[in-house]
Amino acid sequence: MTNRANRSVKLGNLILDTRNTRIPAAHQTPDQRALLHELVEHEDVAGLAKSIAQLGLFPNERMVVMRQNRRYTVLEGNRRLAALKLLQTPELAQKPAQVRFYRKLAREADAELPTVVDVVVVANRLEAAPIIAALHTRHPKRRWQTVQQAQFYRGMVEDGLMPAEVAAELGVTVGEVRSYLRSEKLYRVAQTLELPESVMKKLQDRRFPLTTLDRFLESTKGQAFLGIRLDEEHDFRGVVHPDRFRAVLTKVVTDVATVPGLTRMINKDADFEEYVSKAERDVPKTRIRGTFTPAQFLGAKPSTEQKQKVTKATTKRTRRRSKSVVPWGFKCTIQQPRVQALFSELKKLDVRTHPNSSAVMLRVLLDVALWNFYKANNLASAAVAYCTKKGNRRKPKPKWTPTLRELISYGTANAVFPDMTADGYKSVQMLLARDNNWIATLDTLNEYAHNPHVQPTEQEIHAVWERAEPMLTIILK
Repeated sequence: MTNRANRSVKLGNLILDTRNTRIPAAHQTPDQRALLHELVEHEDVAGLAKSIAQLGLFPNERMVVMRQNRRYTVLEGNRRLAALKLLQTPELAQKPAQVRFYRKLAREADAELPTVVDVVVVANRLEAAPIIAALHTRHPKRRWQTVQQAQFYRGMVEDGLMPAEVAAELGVTVGEVRSYLRSEKLYRVAQTLELPESVMKKLQDRRFPLTTLDRFLESTKGQAFLGIRLDEEHDFRGVVHPDRFRAVLTKVVTDVATVPGLTRMINKDADFEEYVSKAERDVPKTRIRGTFTPAQFLGAKPSTEQKQKVTKATTKRTRRRSKSVVPWGFKCTIQQPRVQALFSELKKLDVRTHPNSSAVMLRVLLDVALWNFYKANNLASAAVAYCTKKGNRRKPKPKWTPTLRELISYGTANAVFPDMTADGYKSVQMLLARDNNWIATLDTLNEYAHNPHVQPTEQEIHAVWERAEPMLTIILK
């Protein structure tokens, strides 16, 4: 249960968040003035200050704060706080020109500059998380960069939540959370590399294209080149010697940072093959075998003292990870008996001990549930017509239904899933990829059923669920 309170607080009693997602981890510091300068440099505080000077603060946009001794840490509204502090005390700015700019704004302000602001007080970061995520990932505020959003998810996990709980709190899919967490962890590992100063500067820039690194995690050839496998416990683990991984990641990160349009060069299987073939020439060869986990690059696990910082409320909320491929908290609420039965059976299967049954059952659930969704929403005839140019495949076989690939293709091409985001459609469309380079596709599921040499793994099955989850969230509820 939330326990929020509205309060009026003096500006001097508000402090910037040292864990502000807008600030790269490498630049986070307890120094309030350094945090202020970082926001001014990269987050258009000047534009916001100009707006406040002209129009004042909008009453519907209160800062969200957390009590910290006698002061309040601003969890949402750090740009506003920075702008207000500079308007109140222009000398806090880093450069003389900035001091003059804020001094002039304050002197010529049309609106009265507040010394006391209305805030919403929350008990802890987790209580504020749904508000903050909604503001910066779906609503028209200054949207986070991908790196910033990934760091926000990591912060919630470090505060004691499982990925499924993060997803439930924020109204996003578990697949999205896990994907961001994997990419962010690889990004942090990259920051431990010995890189040229120019490359490191681009890597630490909040605009670094994290999605390009994610392509290597999503690609079978990308994983093979890096020498990693996706892993439920560690996000990913190494299947090569750490030195080999370090050399390859250095090459990849350098190319992502310096080669224009690299994302377009690694779209397909053939593209990845060509890239890897060329990149291998710059990577030292080694026959030394080994394994590793990301922790070897990121340092030791949190100390007992750090773990004790997690509040009792957080500890109570943390639940065991789901044993099945169905994430904790995911429910099927439609009343169709066949779909309900399939979902219940899948949820009872331990994916670690029954990977084959889980994979096949997931495939059947997708097929039956999607067709049921189309029928329930009067889309079945349109789906059949879409899946054949003449729409006559039912004439010789009245009970014929399109294949799962065709059903998904119809749904994504015609945007029939209500409230699905663009990222959701992109994720579901990846299920249709014919390219063997990408993990977690329909071809992956089909191979489990038809190829005697392919053995499903727990992580691969989870990856398929994550791809399909934006659609499953809609067709099962």
